[in-house]
Amino acid sequence: MRTHISRGVWLVSACSLAGLATAAALLAAGVVTSPARAASPASKLFAYVVPTSRGPLQACSPDGTDCTARNNGVRYFIYVVNGNALANPEQGVGGFTRASFPNSFVVSSVEQLTSVNGITMPTLGVFYTPPPDTDNRNPSGRWPATVTCPVSGPCNIVGSPAVVPGEATSVFFANWFHASNEPNGTYVFRFIVRGTLNGAPVNLTASSPPILMTS
Repeated sequence: MRTHISRGVWLVSACSLAGLATAAALLAAGVVTSPARAASPASKLFAYVVPTSRGPLQACSPDGTDCTARNNGVRYFIYVVNGNALANPEQGVGGFTRASFPNSFVVSSVEQLTSVNGITMPTLGVFYTPPPDTDNRNPSGRWPATVTCPVSGPCNIVGSPAVVPGEATSVFFANWFHASNEPNGTYVFRFIVRGTLNGAPVNLTASSPPILMTS
């Protein structure tokens, strides 16, 4: 599996919305292409990918120490749109979190699959798990946080990220720079967002636009 270089930690906040309108506007503007999103009609969820750069990206050393502004990489923001209806749940003890709200999509992981010139490259795949999992600490700040508070003490109970009904939310963003020990060519990144909707498993897929990697 590929090891990514951390260039700091950013917190991706959830976009309350007009989620569907935002997604439609992005699609209409050509920011997100048809292959870059995948619908899941039964669940009323779909995902799409927005890159921060269209490239081309020039290679730098595998440890990233010689990366410059010209080749410092691209960020892929993975959005999930939740088209399910809002519900008014019965009030439970302590209320509801984003993850426990009815019709929320609760994210359990994001898998990144990489192809170069149309050929899948298993060694360039990456698997991300959100907090409260602690196995992959580097990208912990790239998920929208669900934090709740005990009756007393600090608010430090970290729960799973979730997309509530009516939202278009960036559930995660992945960093990529082109290392000199990787092949040159046209890259496409396919993301599988795994989670649950009202306890039932749902997998959403979305692909990035092609991006050229050069030496």
